Formats: sequence, structure tokens, C-alpha cells
Amino acid sequence: MSNLLLAAQIVAEQSAQTGQAAAPDPWDIALQYIVYGIVIVLSIIILIFIRKRTRLPRHGEVKKKLDALLEEVEALSAPAENRMSFIKRASRALYQADNLVYICAMLSEKERYSDLGTISSLLGEARAELVPYKYGKKEAEERDGIEAAAEKVRRASAVMDGILERDRDIKRAGK
Repeated sequence: MSNLLLAAQIVAEQSAQTGQAAAPDPWDIALQYIVYGIVIVLSIIILIFIRKRTRLPRHGEVKKKLDALLEEVEALSAPAENRMSFIKRASRALYQADNLVYICAMLSEKERYSDLGTISSLLGEARAELVPYKYGKKEAEERDGIEAAAEKVRRASAVMDGILERDRDIKRAGK
């Protein structure tokens, strides 16, 4: 604050000595406005990027992810060429399940819709069925956990179908 007052006092003394007020250079002002404009545009672009990266998916996108998870879990039933490829597939399915559990829990909290919470719970149970395969506690030939996980993902997909039907009904009623 004192620096600002000191600068104002110096400008006032200079203008008193010359007898006229010191006019700022128009090019300096234009340059400042250009810099401010660039900063504002970059800030808006960064905010748009952050919003797109943190946006929760729509219900149709969640359904597609559920279908992809179901395909991944059912692919675990197919014989693997070696143990490492089976563990990689199990890890990929677990990652997809974790991601969907989080997404559905956040959507449930945001929308206050319990069916999304049900999907999150079912996917958590399916994930729990797949964990032993990733860590080698169950062998690839033991299909009971894979089948149980696939059934839970199918049930979650059926609940999601109900949510999509509700969305269509709401959209029709709104028109």
C-alpha cells in the first residue's frame, strides 16, 4: 500500500514540475489489455477442460460401460493361454468394476436416486467375487466366482435398463 502511495506522490510531483498531468502511453495500455485478455481466455479454456474431465457420465454412457464390464467378465470364462494373461484380464475387469462403483455412487449421491446406489452395491459385490482371481487365491478353472460376478453385473445392467426406461418416460412426459 505504501508503495502505491509513494508512486502516486512521485507522479504528482512530476506533473507539478512539468505543469501538466502525465498521460499514459496508449501502447502500454493496449498491451496490458491484450495480456489481460489472453489470461482470461486461457483461464476459461482451463476451466472447460477441468469440467469435461470431472463430469459424471450420463445414464446411457454408464449402460455402455456396464455392457463392456459384462463382456470383460464373461471373457474371463474363456480359457487363457497362460496365467499372466488371465491375471491381466482379471485386473482389467477389476479396474472397470472399481470405476463403475465410484461413478454409480457419485451419481446416486448427486441425483438422490437409490437405484444407482443399488447398481453400485451390485458392482461392489461383483468386484469382491473377482478379487481372488487377481491375487491367485482362485485358479482360472474355478468358474463359480466368475459366473457369480457376471450374474451380479447382469442384474446391475437390468437395473440400469429400468433407469433408462424411467428417463425415457420423463422425457416423453416433459414434451
